[in-house]
Amino acid sequence: MAKFWQWKLLSHWRSVALIKIGVPLNSANPVIFNTVLSVIVYILSLIVVIGVPFLDKNRRTTLSNLGVNDWPTFLEIFISPFAFVAYFLLTMVTMSIASGVFSVDMQQKQAIPFSQSMLATHWQFIMAFVVMVVLAPIAEELLYRGYLYGKLRNSFSIWLSIITTSIAFGAAHLWVGPNSPLQWAVAVDTFTLSLVMCATREYTGAIWVPIMMHMMKNGIDFYFLFINTNPINQTKTRLPLTFILKEREKYANDTTFYQNL
Repeated sequence: MAKFWQWKLLSHWRSVALIKIGVPLNSANPVIFNTVLSVIVYILSLIVVIGVPFLDKNRRTTLSNLGVNDWPTFLEIFISPFAFVAYFLLTMVTMSIASGVFSVDMQQKQAIPFSQSMLATHWQFIMAFVVMVVLAPIAEELLYRGYLYGKLRNSFSIWLSIITTSIAFGAAHLWVGPNSPLQWAVAVDTFTLSLVMCATREYTGAIWVPIMMHMMKNGIDFYFLFINTNPINQTKTRLPLTFILKEREKYANDTTFYQNL
């Protein structure tokens, strides 16, 4: 599990180091830079966490361990939307508890890798879409519901494996940089999402349902943040998803956030 945190910290300090030695990151196209950096970080994370242990026969990770030993079945495709609805209903409960009992600020700004001002061309929209809706779900599910949950499940009970994986997944979304506050609302939301995704991983034995759920969630975010923002501005209900989208929209319009990371 330490490898997850090592690569999260490394991705930030690598950018800082490049700036210190004079690499003009501030002058680079932010969409291209964020896209390339995301691809590099995800690939290196997969290589270190999954690929390196493959060299050791005693620690070797198989496709079955990762939950990708076969193609998605009709059942997995069919239950994915229902699993997503279950997550949405459950997150209403967990976020209400977090807000009411632990005073988590649901109006807190949320960080995303792209801003609306960055996306000026079709290619920039496509790059942002690929990173947020395709690359991130596949890479993160391989790491968390695939590798981490698979390894834990080999040694521990279902519930301990689910809770541990979900805490790790939520914690990974908690810290986004030294100049930014901890994202407690996002951590609660992603923790809840992971609970449902781990349950589907256990039920199906594969990570296809988690991947599809993750893509649905990020796809909805992308649509309302960058394609059609009017429903966010018009909606007055206090649903958790509305909170998340409205606050992510603040960062989607805030270019100073990306300059301060």
